Amino acid sequence: MIDTNIVIDHLRGDPTATRFLEDVERGTRQATISVITEFELLAFPRLTPAVQRQITALLALLPKLSVTSAIARAAAAFHRSYQTDMADALIAATALRAHATLVTRNLKHFRPIRELHVVGL
Repeated sequence: MIDTNIVIDHLRGDPTATRFLEDVERGTRQATISVITEFELLAFPRLTPAVQRQITALLALLPKLSVTSAIARAAAAFHRSYQTDMADALIAATALRAHATLVTRNLKHFRPIRELHVVGL
């Protein structure tokens, strides 16, 4: 599962993030995102129409995992136990419930969650 910062870095022109997402597009790597990532990407206050089109096109390529009651409860536990902010707790809980590895550039926020399998990009 891809964390929001991977997509943001791609949009900023980071070659490593871009190669990773190109692998997903080619089908050589499987990936999904949380609907929380979808929200975070589209909620940016200064989002230009051109960038919104880029994000929308990228989102069309990725299966999205919805937040369920079980995910909300796991996220609440992460928030209480690890002081994780709401969005990161929901993303972590979504990855955990999907038995997915979370790929992120923000290991500091996710490494403390011992239950989660997380890798850096």
